[in-house]
Amino acid sequence: MGEARITVAGAMGMAMAVWGALSGALYGEPYSCGPFLLQPGSEQMTVVIDHAMPLAAKLTYSRADNQGAAPVVVEHEAAARHHVFTLRGLEPDTVYRYRVESGEGQESGERTFRTLPTAPERYRIVVIGDARTQSAVWGRVSQRIHEQERDALFMIGTGDYPENGRQYQLWVEQFFAPGRDLLSRMPLWPAIGNHEGTRPYASGPPPPGTEGSHFFSLFELPGNERWYRVDYQYLTLLVIDSNSRMGPGYGQYEWLRQQLRSERKRFTVVVFHHPPISSSNHSNVFPDGTMVEPPIDEGRRFLLPLFEMYGVDLVLNGHDHAYVRSYRAGTYYVVTAGAGAPLYQVDIYPNPHQQVAHSVHHYLALDIDNRSVTVSAIDIDGKLIDWFVIPVSAGTRARKSHFSTKKFRDQLEFGSIDQGEMTLSVSLRNPLAGELQVSILPETAPQDSMDVPVTEVSLPGKGKITASVSVAGLLPQAGVPAWRGRIGIPLAMRVAGDDDGLPLQSLVRVEVLVREASYDVRRMNPPVVDGDLAEWASHEAMVLDSLSTTIVNRELHRGDDDMTALVWVGWSASALHLAAQVRDDTLTDVPGKPLWQNDSVEIYFDGRREADRTAAYGPLVSQNTFPVLRAVVDKFDGNNSWPVQAIEWAVKPANGGYTLEATIPYALIRGGRGAPAPGERVRFDLMINDRDSVDGSQSHHRLWSRGGRSSNTSGFGLLVLQP
Repeated sequence: MGEARITVAGAMGMAMAVWGALSGALYGEPYSCGPFLLQPGSEQMTVVIDHAMPLAAKLTYSRADNQGAAPVVVEHEAAARHHVFTLRGLEPDTVYRYRVESGEGQESGERTFRTLPTAPERYRIVVIGDARTQSAVWGRVSQRIHEQERDALFMIGTGDYPENGRQYQLWVEQFFAPGRDLLSRMPLWPAIGNHEGTRPYASGPPPPGTEGSHFFSLFELPGNERWYRVDYQYLTLLVIDSNSRMGPGYGQYEWLRQQLRSERKRFTVVVFHHPPISSSNHSNVFPDGTMVEPPIDEGRRFLLPLFEMYGVDLVLNGHDHAYVRSYRAGTYYVVTAGAGAPLYQVDIYPNPHQQVAHSVHHYLALDIDNRSVTVSAIDIDGKLIDWFVIPVSAGTRARKSHFSTKKFRDQLEFGSIDQGEMTLSVSLRNPLAGELQVSILPETAPQDSMDVPVTEVSLPGKGKITASVSVAGLLPQAGVPAWRGRIGIPLAMRVAGDDDGLPLQSLVRVEVLVREASYDVRRMNPPVVDGDLAEWASHEAMVLDSLSTTIVNRELHRGDDDMTALVWVGWSASALHLAAQVRDDTLTDVPGKPLWQNDSVEIYFDGRREADRTAAYGPLVSQNTFPVLRAVVDKFDGNNSWPVQAIEWAVKPANGGYTLEATIPYALIRGGRGAPAPGERVRFDLMINDRDSVDGSQSHHRLWSRGGRSSNTSGFGLLVLQP
C-alpha cells in the first residue's frame, strides 16, 4: 500500500479550497477580488470589489455597536467589473459593519472596518511585501496579521502582490483570495513592485490603452497612483514607483524632492520596491561598482543623497525575499519581502551598513508615538525576529522648529500705532497645540534709553492674542519727507514652547512697515529733453547724499564732496519725465566695462498694477550717461526689449558733474495699458553709480532699495501721480 504524502503547500491549497466552499455555502459565492479597503481616514473609508464578470453591487453599512441611525445602503445598479464605494461622514475611531451583495449570487458576508482616530497618542501599522507565488504562505501570514494585529490601523505594501500583475487570475489566486479576511478589514497603501508589470513612467504616463497591468484598475490611490503622499499623526508616508525613472530631471524625483523640502510630520517613511541597500540576491554589482539592476542603481545614486540631506527616518523596500535591516547616515533601510514569495539567502553580497538579516517569511509592525517609531519584525509563526527604535532625530527637531517658527511669523498681523500711547498693536497666533511664550522687543531702541521695553505674552495652544508693543522713540522726527525712505520698526521676538514633546526655541525678526517710501509726482507739460533743468525749478527734488541709508559699498563713499544728486519726477498724459543733477568730483568711464561699473544712472520701473504684483521681476531701464553716451534699454522680463528709440533722453556735462533728462512713454511702463490717471501709483527706483578711479573703487546710491539687486522690486518706492 503506497504512502500518502501531502506537502505544506498542498495542505494549504486544500484548506483554501475548503474555505472557499464553506464561504460559498455560508455567504454565497465570493467576489474575485475583495471587498478590500483603501484610503482610510477619520471620517471616510473606500471599499472596493472587482469581479471577473460585470455585475451590479449593493453595500450596506452601519456602526458595529448598533448605535446611531439605521443601516445605510449604497446601490450601484449598473453592471460593472469594478465597484468603488467611497463612504464619507463616518465617525472617527469607530468600528463599522458592512456587507456587499449582488443579485447574481455574489456576496462578501459581514465584514468590519475601523475608521482612524483623529489624533492618537500611539498607534500601530503593519507592513507587508512580496506576497506573490506561494499562496499558502501568504494565507498564513495574512491570517496571522488578521488575528493578531486587531488594533493596527492600516497596512503598507512594498510591492509584488501576484507573480504576474498582467494576469487577472493570479491577482485572485495569489493575493486577494488568500488575504480576503485581512484585506476586507485593514486598509492598504500599496507601492508598485516589478511583478505588477506596470509600464514605466518616464517623461509622462503611458498612452491610454497600453497599460497591461491590473494594478491601476484594481487600486484607487491618490495623485497619479504611482507616487503619492499620506500624512497622519506623527507620520508622513511617501510612496514612490521604483519601476519608473528616479533620477534628477524626471517627474518622480522632482516630486519627491519637493515633498522632502516641504513641511512634514514628525517621522518620514519612504516606501518603494527595489532596495538600494541589501545583502541578498538583487544586490549584485558590475566590476565598476554600479548596481546590475537599473532601479537599484538609480535608487542608490540619486535617492540616498536625498534621504540623507532631508532627514528621512525609515525606508521600506521589498524585492529581496528576506528581512534585512541596515543603517546609514541617520536613515534605517529595511527590506521586508517575506509575505509569501520564495525566500532568498542573505549575506550573499557585502553590505557594510547591515545590522540584522534573516531569510524568513515575516511582516513588520510599526508602533508610532510622539517620541519614536518602534519597528518589530515578526515571522510566520509569531516569533519576534528583530526589534529596534527610531527616535526623533536632531534634524527632525530643527525641521519642525523651522516650520513652526515660519507659521508663527506668517500669521503675525500688525495694526495701527497709537500716537498717544506710542504703542503698536500686534496680533499673534500660536500654531502649536501647547502653550507658547513670546517676548517682544524693538531691535533698535533710543541711544539714550537705559531700558529696552519688553512685552511678554503667553499664548494658549492654537490661541490668538493681541499685544501692545512700545515704539516710543522709534519713529522719525516730524517733517522728514516721505521720499527720504520707508519707515520700518524692527522687532525681535523670542519664542519658546513645546510642540507635543519637541521644544521650540527661536528668534523671529520682523520689520513693521509704518510708511512706504513715496514721492508725489506733479503733473507738468512735457519738458524739452535737452539736459537743461529749467522746467524743474518748481518741483521738489529728492536728494541722494550722505544721509541716504541705501548706499552700497558705503565705505567707498567719501561724503558729499564725493557725490551728491538731486532727482525729480513729473508726469504728463502720455509719459513719465525724469531729471537728475549729479555732482561728482571725478567722472570716470572705463572702456569695456558695463554701465553699472562706470559713472551712470540706472532707472527701474515695476509697471504692474498693485493687484498684479506677484512676480519678482519688473521692467528695467538702464541709461549710461557720461562720458560715453551709451544707452542700454532693456525690459527685465527676459523676453522682450524696449526699443532704444522709444526712450527720449539727453545728458549734458556740467561743472562738477552732469545733468540727465529722460521721457519714458507710460505705455511702456504699464505694458500697453491706457493713459495714466491721478492717484495712480508706480513702483520705481533709481541708482546712481559713482566710480572714482580706474582701479575699481565704486559706490552705488539707491533712492530706496537696500542692496544692489535691481531685479527685486520689493524695495522699490512709490511714485504717486498727483492731480
